[in-house]
Amino acid sequence: GVGVTKLFPIQILGLTISNFTPGKIAEPAKALLLKMRHGTDVSKSLPSIIWERINDLLVLITLSLIAIQTLALEKNLLSIGFISIGIFAVTIALFILTVKNERFGKRIFGVFRKLPILNKISENFIDTFYKNKIKKRMILTGLLITVLPWLMEGYIFYFSLRAVGIEAEPFKLAGIIALAVLIGVLSSLPGGLGSFEAVMIVMLGIIGIAGTKAIAGLILYRFLSFFYVAFLGWLSFLYLSRHLDVKSVLK
Repeated sequence: GVGVTKLFPIQILGLTISNFTPGKIAEPAKALLLKMRHGTDVSKSLPSIIWERINDLLVLITLSLIAIQTLALEKNLLSIGFISIGIFAVTIALFILTVKNERFGKRIFGVFRKLPILNKISENFIDTFYKNKIKKRMILTGLLITVLPWLMEGYIFYFSLRAVGIEAEPFKLAGIIALAVLIGVLSSLPGGLGSFEAVMIVMLGIIGIAGTKAIAGLILYRFLSFFYVAFLGWLSFLYLSRHLDVKSVLK
């Protein structure tokens, strides 16, 4: 297997690429980077990446539901929130069916194989994909670990607001961030830029945080989370670019 230290730059670069694509559709880029850097077959790493995305969405949906329960959202925002949660709940179901049910999964792959570039997916790729089973213990461990970064997001925002003289509850902020992320991703704007901030400002107003200080705290939070990760992604690209075998993914 590939060690954690070797996976870190790939994870950061893959996350950065994904964040700058509409709906974060470039998540499989991590599998391609693993192939180019360490020779790991995409068909072997892709199931793990799918489960990572499933865990991520499960945590976001849970925190979003908690936010909806604890905040007095106006009707329009509440509707958008439930629509976003519903769409991503269906997405999770499709992901799980794809990795757990081979017959259903092969139909999904069949659809993808009709698309440009993805038409190179071979039967051998699909067979290898389903031969690699992820242990339930590893999936559960991944889910528990996934909770931590999103709770940390709440604390990053908490300290960002404190820096401008505003007090707030970190856990409540984590829920607000989660709901804003789901709505922002659904907007299909790269990184949810614009839509995420708009939703955040509205929900912050609901809990009594408004004005120029709130906007300043939000900008600081965005810099410390989204753009800081993007900077790390750029550094990871510089490091990995010297060691990537691009031709390996064309074979």
